Amino acid sequence: MAVLGAAAGGAFPQLTITQSQTWVPPQDGNICIHVVGAGGGGRAATNACHSGGAGAYGKIPTLAVTTSGSFTLVVGNGGAVGTGAGGASGNGGAGGSSSISGTGLTGTKTCGGGGPGINASNGAGGSVSGSGESWAGYSGGAGVSNGGGAVGIYATGQAGQGTYADNAGGMTDAQSGGLAMSGYGIICGGSQPSVSQYLMTGYKNYPIQGDDLCGGGAVYYSSTNGWMYSASGGIGGGGGGCRGTSTANVYAGAGGDGIILIQYLPW
Repeated sequence: MAVLGAAAGGAFPQLTITQSQTWVPPQDGNICIHVVGAGGGGRAATNACHSGGAGAYGKIPTLAVTTSGSFTLVVGNGGAVGTGAGGASGNGGAGGSSSISGTGLTGTKTCGGGGPGINASNGAGGSVSGSGESWAGYSGGAGVSNGGGAVGIYATGQAGQGTYADNAGGMTDAQSGGLAMSGYGIICGGSQPSVSQYLMTGYKNYPIQGDDLCGGGAVYYSSTNGWMYSASGGIGGGGGGCRGTSTANVYAGAGGDGIILIQYLPW
């Protein structure tokens, strides 16, 4: 699905692509294309806390298009959440790759999805592949015990942050304001990674989810018998892992979906 963004309307629209599709330019012009892979899901377990990595980011700064052209756009889905009801363990799912190919492009350009939190391993950040048309980008941030990785726009994405008492996902280095503020060659992200904290025995927690391009915070607690929910990543961000006891119901965070932004340029 393509959604016209409010940040760059009129003759220079921004299209937010959230579903895989064949895209035909609605008007002639020069466009900038941003591609973000999906984040990996976190693992739920009783013996360790493993979070998902973030998707990679890539950009084509400018490309001339006409209404006779056609592009294949693939948008990755976020990695599934790992669950562990009643003390069971469950691995997270890998984030899907996002890619673009079509008229005027040299081959397929791909931003890989983040790896999942699995038994004894945090998820790695996704990587960028492809060349031509000044295509460039950065790998996603890795998941760590404290939280999921973030999408990096100007450098490799930040890994999860914090301590076991204050677990946080990675923070994107994109300009703040959220994806809706993107336009004219710039992609914006959130200003707040998600944070999860210690729980009181027997209580449920509802963590704040990560902003756009940021990672999800993990939950690590060794003596509660309640319900534990880690935070999911924002767009492209890795989901937080979740560790509980042998009797706790633990639910890790899901990876954030990928996205493609197409911005018409006034130059």
